[in-house]
Amino acid sequence: MNLQKRRTGTRARTKRVPRKFQATKVTFDGREFDSKTELAYYLHLRLLPEVEQIELQPQFQILSPYEVECKRCRGNRQVLNRKTGNLNQCSLCKGKGKREKAGMTYTADFRVTYTDGYTEVIDVKGFSSSRDFPVRRRLFEKMTGMELIIVERKGKEWLRK
Repeated sequence: MNLQKRRTGTRARTKRVPRKFQATKVTFDGREFDSKTELAYYLHLRLLPEVEQIELQPQFQILSPYEVECKRCRGNRQVLNRKTGNLNQCSLCKGKGKREKAGMTYTADFRVTYTDGYTEVIDVKGFSSSRDFPVRRRLFEKMTGMELIIVERKGKEWLRK
């Protein structure tokens, strides 16, 4: 829980800092959903006779781990010790000259398999998406070769984008 202190008069009060998106996590049938809209779409999918399997929160690697040249030793594997004047093994890259950076994963809301064998990946949006979502969406589509289906609720209908 994010808490922030705010002074009013002589007493300090604690004010709750809101989350980035106002979605409320919901638990249904022993499964946790990120929002009520996501749960509503899950229930909608369960009612469709052509849906064979629904996988919740599937993860996809959209960027593999990669290596970069160490910024401290600049790939030389050693740095000059200012106190002694000796060359020491770089502690940042552990003497390798390169550092490994973590890759990037994308977690969708659903992976749905239909009775005819067709599989699609669905992301439910109940709000305008974050700034980096278009980039993540393109990386996902490039790495998997599958189109990411965006679903929004308008009134009582579900719109696919």
